[in-house]
Amino acid sequence: MLNLLWFLLPVAAAAGWFAARRSAAKHPDAFWDHAQNFHKGLNVLLNEQTDKSDEVLFANLDDLNLETAETHLALGNFFRRRGEVDRAIHLHQRLMEKVELGEPVQAAARFELARDFESAGLLDRSEATFQELLNSGHRVEDACKSLMQLYERERDWAQATEIAKKALALSESANDDERSDSLKYRMAHYRCELAEEAAEAGYTEQAQKLLLEADELYPNGARAQLALANAACNTGDWDKAVRHFEYVEAAQPSLLPEIIDSWLNALAQPSSSSSLDEFIKKISERRNAYSVIRATREVIAERHGRELANRFFKDQILKRPSLRGLRDWVSDQIEVAPDSEKEKVQTIRTLLDEVIEDKAQYQCASCGFKGNQLHWRCPSCGTWDTVQTIIGAEGE
Repeated sequence: MLNLLWFLLPVAAAAGWFAARRSAAKHPDAFWDHAQNFHKGLNVLLNEQTDKSDEVLFANLDDLNLETAETHLALGNFFRRRGEVDRAIHLHQRLMEKVELGEPVQAAARFELARDFESAGLLDRSEATFQELLNSGHRVEDACKSLMQLYERERDWAQATEIAKKALALSESANDDERSDSLKYRMAHYRCELAEEAAEAGYTEQAQKLLLEADELYPNGARAQLALANAACNTGDWDKAVRHFEYVEAAQPSLLPEIIDSWLNALAQPSSSSSLDEFIKKISERRNAYSVIRATREVIAERHGRELANRFFKDQILKRPSLRGLRDWVSDQIEVAPDSEKEKVQTIRTLLDEVIEDKAQYQCASCGFKGNQLHWRCPSCGTWDTVQTIIGAEGE
């Protein structure tokens, strides 16, 4: 709260200074009465005397001008951040009624009002207010961004797509390539979400079409390629699946633990023209995540025997030690340990199981959210493609 107060005081002081420069010559007494009343209300507000501050601050809205409007907007934000959403809504609604202040001030008040409604959980009213702002032609980019975030929260991917198209048209007309690429990237995720819904409902062809559209929107994305690879596996088109898995690894190497089992399975099929042994050799020559080591070890054991598989496993664990790898090694030792030592080794295995069970497998690079499931959109901060596999001794 102290940071907000230190921000608010200079804003109020600056507003008063500019108002003095413009208004003191014509209306010295009226202005100083207004400024004195306003700062009196601000002082009361900062001293937590809510009823008195409302009486003074809202009464002075009748004499509002462009300079003090900015301060009132800042006050509304202050109320919202402090959890007093009703007061913020009241203030921003009153500001919107002041037609004489001009459309930019009204647009700013409408934008903040929509955020007030969203903060209060009134998502329908927030959506309607953002739509009004979008239709007004003011703060269009802000309105589009906020609406996309709102629709993402509601998982309304069709509506999010429509708003993203409007935002994309604006960015392309402004030759803002960076913004355009960012919007296409989000739209590709929307297409993938719609494809998942279509696939779950049994509309396979529609899902395939949506995935191809996603890939066209953002060719460097891994998500659509991963979904296309899984679809190819389901239809037994193993060569196509392998190609898509190669694209996934090239686009986002951190996803290899997620795809390794399916990729190895596709390579192992008799109809696959790709070489499984060449792939295993490539895996053996580099440092790998635990899931990759574990899956490859099993394939080597099936094809070339347990001894070679154990040698591969040992070499890989030494290259990249991890708790999960250590647990597997301890499990191997239970079989070969003397009877007098088996109980001790089993105890170590149990302790490692308990430690690993408490460790998250994924973490958001943006907000630090942790979990045991891969999310394309962080459940905490809402950013896309920031939840990644934890690599290291306690992860992969």
